[in-house]
Amino acid sequence: MKKINIVFGAMAMFTTSLFAQSSLKDIIKLTTNEQFQSADEAFKKLVQVAPNNGEYYFYFGENYFKNDNIDLAKSTYQKGADVNATHPLCYVGLGKVQWYQGKQADAKANFFKATTLAAGKDPIVLMKIAEAYINADNKNLADAFTLLTQAAKLDSKNLEVYLLTGDAFLEQNDGTKAIENYEKAANLNAKSVEAILRQGQLYNRSRNYQLAVEFYKKAIAIDSLFAPAHRELAEIYLRANQFKNASTEYKRYLQINNDCGARSKFAGVLNQTKQYQESIDAANEAMKCDSNSAYLYRYLAYDYYQLKDYANGLKSCNKFFAKVNPEKIIPQDYENRAKLNAQTGNDSLAIIDFKRIIEQDSSRTEFNGDIANAYKKTKKYKDAIEYYNKKIKTGKANANDYNGVGLCYYYSKDFINADSSFSQVVKQQPELYIGYLWRAKSNAQLDPKNEKWQAKPFFETFITKVKPEEVDKSKNNLIEAYYYLAAYYAEKKDSANTKLYMQKVLEIDPNNAQAKKILAGLK
Repeated sequence: MKKINIVFGAMAMFTTSLFAQSSLKDIIKLTTNEQFQSADEAFKKLVQVAPNNGEYYFYFGENYFKNDNIDLAKSTYQKGADVNATHPLCYVGLGKVQWYQGKQADAKANFFKATTLAAGKDPIVLMKIAEAYINADNKNLADAFTLLTQAAKLDSKNLEVYLLTGDAFLEQNDGTKAIENYEKAANLNAKSVEAILRQGQLYNRSRNYQLAVEFYKKAIAIDSLFAPAHRELAEIYLRANQFKNASTEYKRYLQINNDCGARSKFAGVLNQTKQYQESIDAANEAMKCDSNSAYLYRYLAYDYYQLKDYANGLKSCNKFFAKVNPEKIIPQDYENRAKLNAQTGNDSLAIIDFKRIIEQDSSRTEFNGDIANAYKKTKKYKDAIEYYNKKIKTGKANANDYNGVGLCYYYSKDFINADSSFSQVVKQQPELYIGYLWRAKSNAQLDPKNEKWQAKPFFETFITKVKPEEVDKSKNNLIEAYYYLAAYYAEKKDSANTKLYMQKVLEIDPNNAQAKKILAGLK
C-alpha cells in the first residue's frame, strides 16, 4: 500500500510539473502578445503553485520589464533569486535592470554569476544577457555577438538565437545581415509570426513602409490574434496620416489585448488621429482601471486643448505634471501647459513655460511671439516689445506679430514705431482692414493738429476694406474714420462730402446725436 501511495505521489508531482511547464509556455506567449495584465494574473497563480521556482519568477519579471515597469521587474527577479538561489535566470534579470540603469559593473557581476551557475550549458542564459546588451541604450554589441555565437553552438535550432542576432546586426545598421538572420529564423519555422514581425520592423526602420505593411499583414494572416502586428500596422498608418486605418488596427489590437495598458495606449492613438472626443472617452474608460496613469492625463490635456475646453485641459495638465516622473516630461508638455495657461488668463505661468522651452531648445524661437502676447495681455508693453522684436529678428514674424508689437508701441505712445510696424501688417495682409486702421490711428497721433491730414489715406482705405459682415464689429472704428474724413472736408469747405460722411455715421448709428447736429447745421 505504501508503495502504491509513493507511485501515485510521484505521478501527481509529474502531472503538476507538466501542467506548470505547459502553462509557463502559454503565459510567456501572453507576454509576447503584449497581454501584460493577463500574463500578470496568470504568473501570480503559477508562482502560488510553485513558489520556489526561479524560472517562473524570471519570466514573471520579464512581463513587468517589457511593460516598462522596471521597479516591479527588479523586485520579482530578486524574489526569484531569494527562493531559488542557484537558478541563473533571475541573476540575468537583476543584471539587466542594473545595465539599463547604467550600473555596468554590478550588472556584469550578476551576468557572470548567471553564466557560472549555468556552467556554459544553457543557451537561454546567454541569449537573455545578449538581449539586454542589444536593447539597452548603452549597448554592448561586441559581447552580444560573442554570447549569441556560443548560444548557437549549444542549440543551432533555436529560433530566438537568429532573431537576436538579426537585432544585433540591425543595431549596427547592417540590414543585409539582419534580414539574413531573420530569414534563418523563418526557415526554422515558416509560421513564426515573430520572425515575420522582425522583418517588417526592419523595413519599417528603413522607411520602406510598403514592405513593412506586407510583412505585418503576412504575420496577421498566419495568426490574426498576434497583437504586436496590429499595433505596428496602426503606427505606420499614423505616420502616413491614414487615421481611419490606424484607428481600425488599434481597435483590433484592443480586441485582442484589452488590458489596462492597452486601453491607455488607445487613448493616445485616438489623440494622434485627431479624434479628440473619442480620445477623452477612451482615457476616462482606461482610468477606471488605472486612475494614477500620468499619460492618460497627458492625452486629456492635449484633447481638451484641441476642443478649446481650456479649463478642463489645464486641470488635466496639472494632474499630469503632479504624477509624471520628471525625466519623462517632454518639451511638448511644457508647450501645452503654457498654451492652456495663456488661454485661461494665467499669463505669468505661461511665460515661465514658454521661456523654459526656448532655454531647452534655442531653435524654438516662435515662442518669443507667445511670450510677447502674454506680456501684452498684462500690459507689460516694454517686455512685450522686447520679445516681439526677438521673433522679428529671426525673420519668421507674421502679421499677428507685427500687429502685436505695433499695438504695444502705440499704447507706449511711440507712434513712429507703431506706424512702421503696422505698415508691415499691411504688406503681409493687404486684403485685411486691420493694418490700415492702425496706420490711420498712428498717423492721427503723429499729426495731432491735422496740419498734414496724414491719416486720411489710411482711413479711406480702411473703410473700403471693411466687409459687410464686419461692419458691426468695426462700428466704432468706422465712426471714427467717418468723423475724421468729415472734418477734413469741412476744413476744405466741401459740404457735400462732409454731409456724405455724417450720413454714413447715421447709417450704422441712427441715434448719433453729434452727427445729427452737424447735418442740421449743414442744412
